[in-house]
Amino acid sequence: MGFYQVADLNAAQCQFLTDTALKASGVNVDPDKRDFLHLRISRRLKALGLDSFDDYIGILKREPGGPETRHLVEALTTHTTSFFREGHQYEWFEQEGIKRLLTSQPESAGKLTVWSAACSTGVELWSAGMVLMDRQRQAFDLRDFALIGTDISQKILKTAHSATYSTNEITGVSPLRKQRYLMQSKRTFGASDQHYHRVIPELRQKARFEQINLSALGSARPFTVDVAFLRNVLIYFGEEMQKQVLDGVISRLRPGGILFTGHSEAVPKRDDLDTLGPSIYEKV
Repeated sequence: MGFYQVADLNAAQCQFLTDTALKASGVNVDPDKRDFLHLRISRRLKALGLDSFDDYIGILKREPGGPETRHLVEALTTHTTSFFREGHQYEWFEQEGIKRLLTSQPESAGKLTVWSAACSTGVELWSAGMVLMDRQRQAFDLRDFALIGTDISQKILKTAHSATYSTNEITGVSPLRKQRYLMQSKRTFGASDQHYHRVIPELRQKARFEQINLSALGSARPFTVDVAFLRNVLIYFGEEMQKQVLDGVISRLRPGGILFTGHSEAVPKRDDLDTLGPSIYEKV
């Protein structure tokens, strides 16, 4: 998709837009990334029928913290994800993690709760759910599980909740899991002539979704989980906010719980985390 035909962003406009997003969400976007900012924000201009970035900034200034600020944050956060992305983590979870969690917390009575802290389109959470359903098929130690998906974007949460994906979007799912956990539409859709696939009801009923700003996690409804996915999120925050987000997420992990982060996101050494593998941590 090309640029909407408006004048280029200048340095002052870039600075204002990135400062506004940072103040609203903690998301830290480099104001020097003008092409990225132009591409993402010009879509909002087109949607609003505006002719210039000054007009758009005028809306943000007239309604500070208003609905358009939320749209700005959504426009600047990338929702690139896929089923079973960073597959080594799911393999570890399947082969070692589940048993480790169940044996370290016998009082859980065989029930686990998994949280995708920035769930985007939901595929990270549904991938974990498929692994857990496989476990229930193969062993009797996992009696039940719950899934929690949170994201700052209300729009993307609707996609996650619908649990419906095109054929291209499910390429990371094995043939067996496609057969077990995805329902295929009878006909194809769109110019690409693709089928759509929806997560089965038995798995969907395990999940709930909630809008949460990770930079203000303290104001969200309290809950405790056994597993937290915090992948490809910390890159959006500055160093101070990264620590704040990590503190908030780890506070919701029970002792012995597992934290997964993105492979490119280095977590500083902490007294409350032990490293179990690449981007895999246990709360102590």
